[in-house]
Amino acid sequence: MNQPQQRQGSSRDYVYDIVKKNILSLKLEPGTMISEKEIGDKLEVSRTPTREAFIKLAEEDLIVIYPQKGSFISLIDIDQVEEARFVRENMEVAVLKIACDTFTERDIADMEALIAEQRIYSGHNNYEKMHDLDELFHETIFNKCHKQRTWSVIQQMLAHYKRFRNLLLAVYFDWETIIAQHTRIVESIRLRDPIMAEQELRQHVKSRFEKAELLEKYPNYFKKTDSLSSITLK
Repeated sequence: MNQPQQRQGSSRDYVYDIVKKNILSLKLEPGTMISEKEIGDKLEVSRTPTREAFIKLAEEDLIVIYPQKGSFISLIDIDQVEEARFVRENMEVAVLKIACDTFTERDIADMEALIAEQRIYSGHNNYEKMHDLDELFHETIFNKCHKQRTWSVIQQMLAHYKRFRNLLLAVYFDWETIIAQHTRIVESIRLRDPIMAEQELRQHVKSRFEKAELLEKYPNYFKKTDSLSSITLK
């Protein structure tokens, strides 16, 4: 009895992980219809774990399920993007203050090694890999400050933010600027200067947050909200 349940759970997680990755990477575009049967057939997974995966994705607001109509990839909610950015930015500022107090030379060397890896990929124009390296850079700071659970909590509310950022990276990507910003963040830690660290981090986040341009280029990707209607498009 327990073994089939474990296999079903594993199948559910398999479908969930693959579909979520494709949603976050925008390979499954916002607003498009998604079929449980087609996904199950493609991944060679039965109906029940596929449906369970869809329900889990719906709970995370990545899929919207309409009875008698079907399932659709949720539109990007700019209000959720803003709130997630706010939480991540301010939590990371707090963690950087800890880093300025506690990082060792070895910790700084590890961060510099991550930046060196980013430079290797900077000319490849692979925004998915670049996004992964950017995430690893920030996650490593949290981990070295023993704030892994804080990072995990933040990730739970970043689904819309990550889609927005992946779209931004695909359209307006400037990897050299991001590397330069990462370098200055590490330098501020080396100098044990939390004010500089905060300034660099806030600029790092702000420089990617060009809403109006994306809303103009991909209007059908975004959920209509009051804050969205108040943005002036160029």
